[in-house]
Amino acid sequence: MHSTPVTGSAARSTPAGGAGPATAAPVLEIEELSVRFATPDGEIPAVNAFSLAIRPGECVGVVGESGAGKSQSFLAVMGLLASNAKVEGRARFEGRELLGRPADELNQVRGSRLAMIFQDPMTSLTPHMRVGDQIAESLLRHTSISPAQARARALALLNRVHVTDAERRLDQYPHELSGGMRQRVMIAVALACDPVMLIADEPTTALDVTIQAQILQLLAELKRDQGMAMVLVTHDLGVVAGIADRVAVMYGGRLVELGSVRQVLKAPRHPYTQALLRSMPRVDEPADAPLLTIQGQPPNPRRLPPGCAFHPRCSFAQETCRHERPPLVELGASRLACHFPVPAPATPPAEVTP
Repeated sequence: MHSTPVTGSAARSTPAGGAGPATAAPVLEIEELSVRFATPDGEIPAVNAFSLAIRPGECVGVVGESGAGKSQSFLAVMGLLASNAKVEGRARFEGRELLGRPADELNQVRGSRLAMIFQDPMTSLTPHMRVGDQIAESLLRHTSISPAQARARALALLNRVHVTDAERRLDQYPHELSGGMRQRVMIAVALACDPVMLIADEPTTALDVTIQAQILQLLAELKRDQGMAMVLVTHDLGVVAGIADRVAVMYGGRLVELGSVRQVLKAPRHPYTQALLRSMPRVDEPADAPLLTIQGQPPNPRRLPPGCAFHPRCSFAQETCRHERPPLVELGASRLACHFPVPAPATPPAEVTP
């Protein structure tokens, strides 16, 4: 199946970005981002030469198992990493370099032009502050409106994110709300200053399936109605189906596949992406069909295997994979880091159904 390595013109290295509106300058452009953490036992690499560009109005899903480097990449962009982190590379937001900037400069951007929501709103929201005050806080910091105007805006935002009985919720504390309501409040906080870009880090992980669907529908509405650029970080490829325009797959701290949501979900070229999809339950298969798994465990960042980090778990690995790390190269309209990619289908993949 995987018999011919990528060579020749298909192996040209490309700049960050890939598919997307070719005429639009990226809102966020990450180039060769690397993150390492200093520990008593030595440095631990978490992200290795990660490059990605997000353009206005598009949503990029960033997918991979725990420890792949997804969250650390965007925490680095936001300047929210632990103090023992060492960051290299570039991250330009609206043409402005973010990496290495002092906190006061980052605070001019964070929460106003660039916002982030996290997977656990109970630990992200301030427990002793009322919900309305937490939404208004960002408005009072970044704009010149009055407290009364900020409260009115907070009420409008709660209604916008479909919080029931919004006027009463303004004066409640986070612990008085359900998990789904708290996540909606987090989204309202992020939207307070009309950011041009939203980073959603595992926003549905702590929620039940029904509430997950509602939150994803809300994010899709915001993308459509407000034209925000969006990054959706998740371990679940199924989560990105109904909202993402492109999908970036990470493994062992590296980007291993990037393409349109149609291409990645319907005709993946990297064996890891293919394995991820095969390990997901499908509604079109019998209920008693065995669930396929990916053999082995994700690699230890401290001791990444030589060559391709996925080769110990890959059914199609060959000798080259064990000794040579595959470069990230252009392959048609996509980008791929694999010596022996899955063959492309004879006919283009169909549209992805959410």
